[in-house]
Amino acid sequence: MPKKIREYKNTLVRQQEIIDAAGNVIVKYGSEHLTIRKIAQEVGIAEGTIYKHFRSKREILSLLADNIGDLLTSDIERNRTNSHSPLETLHNAVRSQLSAITQSKGMAFQVIAEIVSLGDKQLKEKIHDIIDKYTSLIRDILSEGVKKGEIQEDVDIDTVASLIFSMVEGLSCLWILDNYSFNLAQRAEPLYTVLCETIRKR
Repeated sequence: MPKKIREYKNTLVRQQEIIDAAGNVIVKYGSEHLTIRKIAQEVGIAEGTIYKHFRSKREILSLLADNIGDLLTSDIERNRTNSHSPLETLHNAVRSQLSAITQSKGMAFQVIAEIVSLGDKQLKEKIHDIIDKYTSLIRDILSEGVKKGEIQEDVDIDTVASLIFSMVEGLSCLWILDNYSFNLAQRAEPLYTVLCETIRKR
């Protein structure tokens, strides 16, 4: 019995290594170079070993997209459990998210862009669902802010949620293109402050 448990854990570790390797290949070389051979080389295993864990490259990319979705939404969900005001919750979530993006060198948005460029309908739908979940979480926090009297009642919640996503995505892309030359979280602060002052109820 202990041996089976150990093998199961090793399988999960190997699967995660393969998923992470696929992301690394996309960031380093672009989606056009994403092959099972390249993923295997990145992990340091034989191509055949990949197929012991995944049926196809699409399955690897699908799980990679799931990981990215977790990265984008986990900070928002975690900060919602704290007893802050809605705008404070959102502020803390954005800062945490930008910190995670900094540590991963912006992998999430690079991978999203490359997956979309592949033109795979199912994968594009998955990315769409991930972004929709992200903006839905933001809309929920904003709606709570309206109910609590912190945010103006006539604010277009959908538009503000899209603006926050665009701010995070846009700054991350500029940061990558600028070779990570500025502090991502610091650059976002004045933008978020302006946004908050615009929607805060006076």
